[in-house]
Amino acid sequence: MRRVILLWLMMLLLPAGVSARSDDFSRVGREVDADLAEARREKARVESEIASARAEWNEKIRDLKIRLAAERSELAGEEADLAEMRDRREASAQALEGHAADMKALSGVVIEFVRNFLGLAERSPYTAERPERLTKLKALLQKEQRLGVSDIRLLVDLAFEDMAASGRMLRRTGEILDREGRPVQAEILRLGHLSALFDQDGAAGYLHPSPVSGRLMAAAPPGFGTERALKRFLEGETDTVPMDISGGSVLGQLSHRTSLWEDIQGGGFLVWPILLVGIAAVVLVVERLYFLGRVRQNTDVLMGDVTDLVAAGDVEGAMAAADTQAGRPTANVIKAGLGVENEPREVIESSLGEAILRETPRLERFLPALKVLAAVAPLLGLLGTVTGMINTFKVITIHGTGDPRLMAGGISEALITTELGLAVAIPIMLAAAFLGRKAQNIAADMEEKAMAMTAALLKRQRNGR
Repeated sequence: MRRVILLWLMMLLLPAGVSARSDDFSRVGREVDADLAEARREKARVESEIASARAEWNEKIRDLKIRLAAERSELAGEEADLAEMRDRREASAQALEGHAADMKALSGVVIEFVRNFLGLAERSPYTAERPERLTKLKALLQKEQRLGVSDIRLLVDLAFEDMAASGRMLRRTGEILDREGRPVQAEILRLGHLSALFDQDGAAGYLHPSPVSGRLMAAAPPGFGTERALKRFLEGETDTVPMDISGGSVLGQLSHRTSLWEDIQGGGFLVWPILLVGIAAVVLVVERLYFLGRVRQNTDVLMGDVTDLVAAGDVEGAMAAADTQAGRPTANVIKAGLGVENEPREVIESSLGEAILRETPRLERFLPALKVLAAVAPLLGLLGTVTGMINTFKVITIHGTGDPRLMAGGISEALITTELGLAVAIPIMLAAAFLGRKAQNIAADMEEKAMAMTAALLKRQRNGR
């Protein structure tokens, strides 16, 4: 570039040089040479700088290539490690699935064992001494598939404890629920897991645990012979004791076996008014059946004899025939008609009507009372239901809902009084309906006989006898 500038300067100065002096040419030539030399030195310096920069950049590029190769090598190693880790992860996942399946199967076995163990514990009298183990076993059941090593260790401890208790006979004094569900103190003898006996105020019997609370409850009386054998065993007079080897099934049946009278007594004090209503209704029904059965006898035969005697003009004989059934409604109506034999038709009909009205109350006597008793009996049962539910809520307030046996007394009272009230009311209603229908039939018979009596007397008057 500098060369081009110098040439242009020379071309510009050439016309001037024609007129300039030779010194000027020499000076200019030296300056051009100096500039040329300077330009060459500058060129050499620039080329040196370019070479130096190129070498530096080449060095950097080489270092970068080396680093890139190293990075690529490292990346390849990491990719190999990643592939290995991926393979290991897949292998671990497969192993984990296998272990999970094994754990699931093991948990199923353990849960089944816990369930069976809980069933045995609920039926074991030993649970009354350690009721908290029911809570622990139920807590294990709720965990299901999440059982851990500590849970299995707890289960093993409970199982060993249970096995140790199964081989011991323990006598102690403790609280039980008597046959009415009341907590009482009694002497208790536990025979392993097989059975538990109690002796309380001279009464002996079997005990069975509550499945909910684990408390011991007295079973129903086992019978005279069995109870005597239990007493002898408890007093140490014999080594033989009758036991329930069915795992509690027989005791369960004994617990639920009650007589009809015991069921009725479970209804509380309102059972007695209901029974009195039933007894009163029975007395009234028997009286009505006897009375209505008597007044229905032979009225057709009696009426036939009376009409024949009236037609024959023998009114006194007709009155004597009516006296053979004296006091009965139909006979009284016939006698009322015979008493006005010579009166006009209107008088005869009025007299017979009055006689019918006078006899009708006798036929319907006690029927309203029966209807009232039929209405009162279920109301008393309903009252017993209310008092029973009130007692149940009182028990729930004090003891909670953990043990249904404690609530059984109130529920039993509620249901038994309702059942007994209906059992008394329904027969009374049927008897009242039957007796009412029977009284209506007799009233209709009296009206029929009254009409026949009127016709016979009018016929006699027309014939002038």
